[in-house]
Amino acid sequence: MGSISQLTIADYPLFSVKNGYYQEIVNLIFLPEDFIKEKRKNSSRNKLVWGDAYDGDKGSYLFNGYQQTVGICKQRLEILGMTIQKAKKEFPIAKKIAVEDFFYSFPLSKFSFKDYLDEISDIIKKREVHYDQLYSNFRESLITGELGIYGQTTASHLYSILSCVPEDSIVEYDLTDIIDGGWTKDNVSEDINFEKILVLTEGKTDVEFISASLKKLYPHLYSYYHFIDFDEYKVESNASALVKLVIALAASNIKHPIIVLFDNDTTGIMEMKRLNSIAMSNNFKILKFPDLPYAKKYPSIGPTGLKIMNINSLACGIEMYFGIDTLTKEGKLIPIHWKAYNEKEKKYQGEISEKSYVQDKFRKKLKSNTVSDFSGIDLILTNIFQAFQK
Repeated sequence: MGSISQLTIADYPLFSVKNGYYQEIVNLIFLPEDFIKEKRKNSSRNKLVWGDAYDGDKGSYLFNGYQQTVGICKQRLEILGMTIQKAKKEFPIAKKIAVEDFFYSFPLSKFSFKDYLDEISDIIKKREVHYDQLYSNFRESLITGELGIYGQTTASHLYSILSCVPEDSIVEYDLTDIIDGGWTKDNVSEDINFEKILVLTEGKTDVEFISASLKKLYPHLYSYYHFIDFDEYKVESNASALVKLVIALAASNIKHPIIVLFDNDTTGIMEMKRLNSIAMSNNFKILKFPDLPYAKKYPSIGPTGLKIMNINSLACGIEMYFGIDTLTKEGKLIPIHWKAYNEKEKKYQGEISEKSYVQDKFRKKLKSNTVSDFSGIDLILTNIFQAFQK
């Protein structure tokens, strides 16, 4: 008879496989730490899968499988580049493939992406399932086709379904039967395989604070990123050296996904412009720290004394993203100090005064469990998360 694996999204069963499971789905939305073993009542088994087979059964079983929320699964697909806009853009491409391969007997062309989302939302809401291979109309073909259409990519297919249910709904991949049946190993989570995204920055403090903030604020996404190790390999750290490193990697024809992240200051923007003038493959995403709302009117000290001004693109190194609470000392904002004048850009380069004080204060903030302002650093993380959506 064999054993069955089953994915459920908001308790709706999908992607049933005999004597195996879809590794691609696991790689896209789960991490090893999502794998759980949990004792459950037999009567709790999904009725859309098992019918009334376990009604009144007082026994129990050990669930083996992956579990995560819809919202987190969506975020993981998003950092890999999938969005609802991209799913919508890919939908007519899938329809064209289906038509060219004569997959459906009804006119698929009249159904829009909105029609598609509306249908799968309603199917899930009404918990409609059938186990006959019915393709006589659009709705029946969706139920037969795991709520997708022929020609869709797996990422687009999954993201479309996830977008139709509440973000706090549960996504679960039940591997209990195939593990118990010996069709896969017990420690199946070791087989998860995904390509980490390499993040390159100007210096080691950027790495320290961005990676630590990522781990604190988005632990469910932390494993997807890898940061350059400046200390271990004595890598030169400045904006010009970052450009040289990226050019060398591009010249090697590396295919790894790479995010290049410059400071939002005079030198960083100058070097980013230089790098952007060179043709790069799509696996390189060249970014800078985003503009800060509170940096539009910030105190600075220069030859003319104290002045309130917009320091975005002039003096926003990593420390400026630590939040107003971290940048405040004795009730006043710690000012920016103007340093060297950049002849090429005709602008001054600035950095925060009392840098060590600010850094140590932020380190304590990262370790604290109290509610704090991470809005600045979150802007950087959001930029990183959205890098491959463009």
